[in-house]
Parts: sequence; C-alpha cells; structure tokens
Amino acid sequence: MVCDMSTTYFTAWPSAAQPRSVTARRYLVPGLSAGAVFLGVELLVGAFTTDLWRFPSAIAETIGVSSPLAPALGVAIHFTFSMLLCALFVAGAERFQLRGRRLLAAGVLFMLAESPISIWLVLHTLFPTTLPILFDAVPFWASLLGRIMFGVVLAEVYARRSN
Repeated sequence: MVCDMSTTYFTAWPSAAQPRSVTARRYLVPGLSAGAVFLGVELLVGAFTTDLWRFPSAIAETIGVSSPLAPALGVAIHFTFSMLLCALFVAGAERFQLRGRRLLAAGVLFMLAESPISIWLVLHTLFPTTLPILFDAVPFWASLLGRIMFGVVLAEVYARRSN
C-alpha cells in the first residue's frame, strides 16, 4: 500500500499504483456483470421450468434460511460469491498475464473447475442434507449454461476494463 496526502493506493507492485476505486472496479465490476448474467439465466429458465425466484430462494434454503426474504438473501449471497470468484480469477489472470483467447478460455475453464469444487467439496461437505434443494431449483443444463456464460462475461468484462 502506498499513501500520500490525497489518495490511498492498493497495489501488488509499487510501480503500478492505482487509486483504490480503479482497483475496486477492476476486481468487482466483472464479477457483478458475470453474476448478473448467470442469475439472469437461472431466473429465466426457472420461470419456465420451476419458478422465477426458485434459484435464489434455493441458495438461501440450502444454508438453512426459509423465509419470505429468502430470494433477496439468495441474490445477495450469489453476488457476494460472484465478486469473490472474480477477485480470484483476476488475480490468476494477472499473475499469468492472460490476454485474448487465452483469457476467454481461462474464464470458461475457471468456472468449469469452480463448479465441482464449490458443489462437491464445499457445499456437499457443509450442507449435505439441503444441497438437493439447490440441485432441484433449475435443470442441470441451465446451471451449466449459466456457469459457462459467467466465465465468458467475466473474462470479457475484465479484458475491457483492464485496457
């Protein structure tokens, strides 16, 4: 961290000092954008197969919250994890200096790798009895499509914001 009288900078490398707001946008906006696309896919498919708000409700119910506020809590949890995943992805993309098609491929592969890790290693371990609620929220193909689109949008928005 570099400090002066007017602005605080968070940097990985002192020579690349950037205002905190620029860093936050670089790390958060791609995650929010990708999360919005993923959620949009799940809501749209849910509207035709189960219920419009079934996916975000299922997120909250999986962790044990069943209330009228479950959809809002599910959306908040979804976007929180979208931003965390974005921060991990951006750190890796910058570390390996990914650009162009490699960045796009990395975004998709990142999400395809993240899915079994988050579902089977984390959620299955923490919430084994309620995890089927999440699985039943939308068809598998919709979840897979949403995750692939998350990876594409994450890489594309990050690429545009890092130039």
